[in-house]
Amino acid sequence: MAGLLLLSCFLLAVAGVTSVQSATHPVPRDSQQLTEEPLREKRTASSRTGKSDDGLGAVVAHLVSELSSVKVKQHNLESELQSTKSELQSTKSELQSTKSELQSTKSELQSTKLELQTAKGEFQTSQAKIETKVEKLKKGKGSSFVRWGRKICPNYTTLVYTGVAGGKHYDQKGSGTNTLCLTRTPQFDNTAKPSYYGNLYGAEYQYIPGHKNTDVPCSMCLAPQSTTIMVPATLTCPPGWTPHYTGHLVSQYKNYYATEYVCLDGSPEDDSSGVRNDNGLLFHYVMTRCGSLPCPPYINDKVVTCVVCSK
Repeated sequence: MAGLLLLSCFLLAVAGVTSVQSATHPVPRDSQQLTEEPLREKRTASSRTGKSDDGLGAVVAHLVSELSSVKVKQHNLESELQSTKSELQSTKSELQSTKSELQSTKSELQSTKLELQTAKGEFQTSQAKIETKVEKLKKGKGSSFVRWGRKICPNYTTLVYTGVAGGKHYDQKGSGTNTLCLTRTPQFDNTAKPSYYGNLYGAEYQYIPGHKNTDVPCSMCLAPQSTTIMVPATLTCPPGWTPHYTGHLVSQYKNYYATEYVCLDGSPEDDSSGVRNDNGLLFHYVMTRCGSLPCPPYINDKVVTCVVCSK
């Protein structure tokens, strides 16, 4: 029995070697015919014994298993590749969007740069104009005007001094008819009081909206231009003239003794001396009266405007 088993194993080994050699080194047709019968007998014998080439089957099964595993790995790699491709496409889109935003930002920066250059040029031009005006003022060239109703001077002019408005009393015939911007730091000498004299009073607002019985401030201003004028009945300077301030024409009340017309600033302020109601020189708005005054272009019962201009 043991001998029979050894013989079977030997035959199976020979059959296995023969099969491998046949697969790797094909034999000529004649040789194949010579070996077919012994091989057929060996297979028959192997079938009779109920045994097979389990070693080769295991190898084949192992290779099949590895091939299946390789296919699974290939499928996974293809899935990862597709996912990576999608991510790259998304990243590409984001980069294109970022590139567009950067280009837009670059355009905005260039536009801002141009605006800054323009603003710089305008600033330099304005600065040059101011320096020119300052130089004119330093050289003593220019003209003066009074800003009635305000303690400060307009832009691009120089404050000479701030003061208070004054003049004759509203119910006195004599004294001067012109309105004065009086200094806040008066100085006197020892001149004796004469027998006959005029009087000097301060000025008060009368029926000016928001102001009544309060003292009137003023400021003496120096403009860089050589000539300054007050233009009544308008808020606009003639062509080529520089406006300094606009306002309304004021004078004494019509039934009181006359004083001159002056241009009261459109936004007057009260003097620090406050409300005294001592009368004196009184500021009233001036109204239009059609007749000898041509209407149109003038309109009856309108407050007269004014503007102070230099050139």
